[in-house]
Amino acid sequence: MHILQISTFGFDPRFPSRPEFVLARTLAELGHKVDAIEYWHDQSQPQRIEFAPNLTIHRCRTFGFLSTDMWQLGKQIGRPDLIHVHHLRHLLAYQAQKQWLAQVPMVLTPHGILHDGDLVVDRERPLDNPLTPQKLLRERNQLISALLKGHHPRRAIRNYLIHAPMLRYHGIFALSHHEKGILADLGANRDHIDVIPNAVDLRQYETIQHPKATTPTLLFIGQLVPRKGWDLAINALPLIRAHIPDIKLVMVTHNTSQLQQLEQLANALQVRDAIEIRTKVDEAEKVKLLQQAHVLVAPSRYEGFGIPPIEAMAAGCGVVTTDCAAGNEVVTHEQTGLLSRYDDVEDLATQVVRLMTDQSLYQRLTANGRRHVYQTYSPQTVAMQSLAGYQQYIR
Repeated sequence: MHILQISTFGFDPRFPSRPEFVLARTLAELGHKVDAIEYWHDQSQPQRIEFAPNLTIHRCRTFGFLSTDMWQLGKQIGRPDLIHVHHLRHLLAYQAQKQWLAQVPMVLTPHGILHDGDLVVDRERPLDNPLTPQKLLRERNQLISALLKGHHPRRAIRNYLIHAPMLRYHGIFALSHHEKGILADLGANRDHIDVIPNAVDLRQYETIQHPKATTPTLLFIGQLVPRKGWDLAINALPLIRAHIPDIKLVMVTHNTSQLQQLEQLANALQVRDAIEIRTKVDEAEKVKLLQQAHVLVAPSRYEGFGIPPIEAMAAGCGVVTTDCAAGNEVVTHEQTGLLSRYDDVEDLATQVVRLMTDQSLYQRLTANGRRHVYQTYSPQTVAMQSLAGYQQYIR
């Protein structure tokens, strides 16, 4: 099969764990021809790479809302059997539909429908308010109407180019049942929405083993933004330390936009001495941290999917995350991890202390969690589910 994968920034060899890159590599390893297209955002990287047998990465420059590079690529790579677009807010998707939709089946993986700032009131707390589908410009008459009403032309055109393709795909691969429900409410054909999770490369957790830290250790992995709930983790730390005095919290982040607020909060709560902040962590170091930590704390206010809890379970690390989308589909309460109530600092602390101090519970959940992720999220499992989905639309 010849598969064309189109993403925004998904095929950078420096970030091999990105889900679309894992899927592309796995499909190529299974013998399928894969062409992968992304933005050419880093001019220091080549525009075309023969990354591996059967896998070629192409990068496209954009001029305004269009890419002449992608028009040329269409002539070079020929007609694929199927096109898989990743991410909803994607300017290349509209052009891809214009180039191929009449000839080639196309599917979409949105990767977090509520990351869309036009659909939610607050991207950092998208579950706190009703959705705003009336702001999505999906038809040409809606765009014209918005322009006549005086909407900012560039924003209105961008809104249309991003959202017009949404309901024109032959199929959609939702990452969760929660996401499937929202897509159906927005008008997508429920019968053409398959729930297929992201693939996670788990091989590194099999070949390398690091012992648990001698100090009780919590691990947070995520951006320092409200959506990831870093503030909940900091606010819970004094409550946790009341039961586990020598607790340590390691925070891994590449986004330091709220680092000053974190420092101020930690100092005010007198827990700064228990926190270690890491801003530059490669894949090998991440694996080590996950295997050394006792509990991954992921108090997100929303996740489109949530890869850190899956990696933590693969590493034999306990997991506490929020009982909301889509963490409560990745983690099953009392079976593969523990769920805390939404935006509830006290319950977050209670669940962490419970998991840290009950060894029989800890051993049962980590064993179940490790078994679950290898059965559900391995690249081969997800690739076969994706291929089955491709086949139904090719037919």
